[in-house]
Amino acid sequence: MSISLRSWLSFIAAFFLFAFQALAQASEHWQSAHQMTGAAKALIDSLDAEQKKTAVFALDDASRTSWSNLPIIMAPPGGLMVSDMNAEQRIAVHELLRASMSSQGYAKFAGIMRLEDQAHINALERLKNDPDAPPAAQVFANAYDSTNYAVSIFGEPGQKHWGWKLAGHHAAVNFTVADGRVGFTPTFLGSNPRVVQNGKHAGLMVLPQEGQRGIELMQSLSPEQQGVAIIAEEKPGDVIEGPGRKASLSEFKGLQASQLSAEQMKLLKVLVSEYVGNSDFDTATDQLALIEKAGWGELWFSWRGPIDSADGFYYRVHGPRILIEYVRQNENHDHTIVRDPKNDYGEDWLGKHYEEHHPSRDEVRENVRRATEQ
Repeated sequence: MSISLRSWLSFIAAFFLFAFQALAQASEHWQSAHQMTGAAKALIDSLDAEQKKTAVFALDDASRTSWSNLPIIMAPPGGLMVSDMNAEQRIAVHELLRASMSSQGYAKFAGIMRLEDQAHINALERLKNDPDAPPAAQVFANAYDSTNYAVSIFGEPGQKHWGWKLAGHHAAVNFTVADGRVGFTPTFLGSNPRVVQNGKHAGLMVLPQEGQRGIELMQSLSPEQQGVAIIAEEKPGDVIEGPGRKASLSEFKGLQASQLSAEQMKLLKVLVSEYVGNSDFDTATDQLALIEKAGWGELWFSWRGPIDSADGFYYRVHGPRILIEYVRQNENHDHTIVRDPKNDYGEDWLGKHYEEHHPSRDEVRENVRRATEQ
């Protein structure tokens, strides 16, 4: 039975279309993963043998999910400290940050690290005016330093699955690469001072929009909508699903996004993009696509505390593929966290559930005692 020329041409066209689609799908996330891989390899190559032992781990090492946003004397981070690197290696760390993040994300992380030097200056000023300060106060003051951050690489960059982590006071991010895809959760950001109050950097804000975007959305709601969104009169002491408290929120609360007007939905998307957009462009695009697939109307917005930028407050955006929390602890101190309830640490991609670790209060107190006695 003969096959017509038209049938052959149709078969060939279909074959090449399938091959092109498969290639496009395989390389869909190529750019971020490729540039991160190159930067991670360059960092590893810059380390000596002892530093590599401190910085490079197996992908399933338990330290991958052990991190904190506390000062290092309260929760010493695992990995290689930036303070123990030379200039070439520190440059390589920043190259890896830039390869993994958008320009806004890199500016936030680098700014938060830089704020530690400002916090050091502020702490020394307080000590100067308080001759009766306890010895621990000097230890805390010395802990504020822009190089007191640790870098860890898990697995071998360039293989199908690997990841890396940066962790320290007010800045922590966990990247996962899996088959060319890149995940960026959990990510923690905080700032103190939220607004620099003195010196030549007075007025500087490292996280200028996170709180404001939440206020704008809340103020756009009708009184009836606000009544539904407010789930408590008082703010919590911190973000609820912070380090070591993964999946501690068991239900969605507040106002469902399906009840928002078109203009309010626009403000919600702007808020979400402020956080997701800290990752590199194709990573952010993919995360937004996951939110879209689950349905923007399936997000829930909740609020705790007064609706006033001058007072402490808390808000949360929670849905099947995103969790955002913001808490203004006081006028000049805020914390944020971003999680993917389904894929933190690349769990969904790797087919593995990770237990998250964080020092207990007793361990934190013991760490401070040891640091004070040194």
